[in-house]
Amino acid sequence: MGINIGNGNKIKNSNIAEKIEGDLSGGKRKFYEKHPWISGLAISFAVGFLLLFHFWENVINWIEGWF
Repeated sequence: MGINIGNGNKIKNSNIAEKIEGDLSGGKRKFYEKHPWISGLAISFAVGFLLLFHFWENVINWIEGWF
């Protein structure tokens, strides 16, 4: 015994797929939009590398001097 929903109507000229898939006009997506994980890791490594430099010690000492 199956479940029947509706009366067999067909959907014609629907734009539901366009709303789900986004722009179907073939627009170019940027690298970040295509690969968000890779971009996030690259940015994280770059920031981590910058934080390794010695001058951050001076910045921390200056901030601690305010308190």
